[in-house]
Amino acid sequence: KMKPELGIILVSPVITQPNGAISAEVVLSDGLVATTAFNCKWPLAEGGYSDVEAKNRDGDAAFLQISTLPEGQSLTGLPKKWFTQAILSLDGRYGAYGAPTDVKVLSDSAENGRRMLDISFTALSPGSAAIERRAVVSAMQPPGSKDVLMLIGSTSASRWKKAGGEASARQAAESLRVVSTRPTNLKQVAQADYRFGRTSGPEGMKSRNDGF
Repeated sequence: KMKPELGIILVSPVITQPNGAISAEVVLSDGLVATTAFNCKWPLAEGGYSDVEAKNRDGDAAFLQISTLPEGQSLTGLPKKWFTQAILSLDGRYGAYGAPTDVKVLSDSAENGRRMLDISFTALSPGSAAIERRAVVSAMQPPGSKDVLMLIGSTSASRWKKAGGEASARQAAESLRVVSTRPTNLKQVAQADYRFGRTSGPEGMKSRNDGF
């Protein structure tokens, strides 16, 4: 199973703040580093398979993804399909065993520089079982950047209502924030990531549960 391509280049390790917030420094494509944070009741995912992610043993997860705006587009003007194609691609978090299907955008709103979408989709598990999932997406642009930061909170459809999954996913997504930005000489390439070249093995995969 390949690691998802989420556009995340980390300057330093992801940390859990004393107040429980998950914080990460990520390289943007504009010569900037953004310090991002979000709050989540699920624990920080560790190991080589995850970038900036919180998840539990039931497959509930909240993760950060970065994509660059198409030329001449604005966050508020982006078509819904741009988000679903970015998040639910074969290279994405839920595409390891085949591209997600039955993709639907259930709601879409923009307010205070933030785009919020509710989506449903079906993903394939390691055993090729079809798992219906729900997700909430929060998207925002760091000041001075053409990149879009997205926080995706997702659970299985069965856990969305019954297990409080929706409330937890929505809380995580809505809490996404850009704490600060600063100039950098780092490029948005793999070699700039502090993890580049480090060996990974069983120790680096200790919390992997394949997203389900």
